[in-house]
Amino acid sequence: MHDFTRLNEAILTTLNAGVASLTAQSPDLAFIACGVAEDLTGFFLAGASASWLIETQQDAETAELAWWPSEWPLVGEDPTDTPPGRVTSAIWELSGTQASLDGTGSEIDDDAYDELRTDYEERIIWALQELQAQGALRNSDGHDVWVWIHSADNAFEELDASSFAELQDEALATDFADRWGAGGQRLLSRIAARSATNS
Repeated sequence: MHDFTRLNEAILTTLNAGVASLTAQSPDLAFIACGVAEDLTGFFLAGASASWLIETQQDAETAELAWWPSEWPLVGEDPTDTPPGRVTSAIWELSGTQASLDGTGSEIDDDAYDELRTDYEERIIWALQELQAQGALRNSDGHDVWVWIHSADNAFEELDASSFAELQDEALATDFADRWGAGGQRLLSRIAARSATNS
C-alpha cells in the first residue's frame, strides 16, 4: 500500500501555482488541461483563452487546435519548482524509478505500474475538484474554466473524455466526448456566447 501524502501535496501545490499563473495571464481563460504521459513524467498545465479559441475556429487548418492542449499558447508556470518537478519526483519515489536511477532498488512491475497510474489520475482529479470547490477554477469574468487531464502522448485516448466527465456536468461531458464533431462546435459556441456577454 502506497503512502500518497507526498504525491497529493505535490499535485495540489503545483496545480495551485499553475492555475494562478494561467488566470493571471488570461482574464478570459476558458480551458485548462493537465498533461500527463504514459511513463508518468512530464506533468504540465496548459491553458487556452476564449479569444484564442474563437480565433482558431476562423480557419479550418487551426480549428482542431482547440482540442490539442499540447498546442495551446499558455503554460502554467511555477517558479518555485525545479526539474524534474515535484510531481514527477513524487511519482518516481512511488514507482521505484528514483531508486533505480540511484542504484538502490528497482522499478515496480507492469501491473503495479498500471495501478499507480490509475491512482495518479485519481489524485489529479481530486486536486482539481478541490480547486473547483474553492472557486479557483473561474476566470476574471466569473465563468467556470473547463478542465481535464490530457494524455499528452495519446497513450490513453479515453483519459481526456473520462476525466472531463468527472469534472464537468453531464451535458458538457456528452459534448466533449464528441469534441471532434458537432459536440465540439457546441462547446466552442458556448464559449463564444459567454465571451460576447463580457465584451
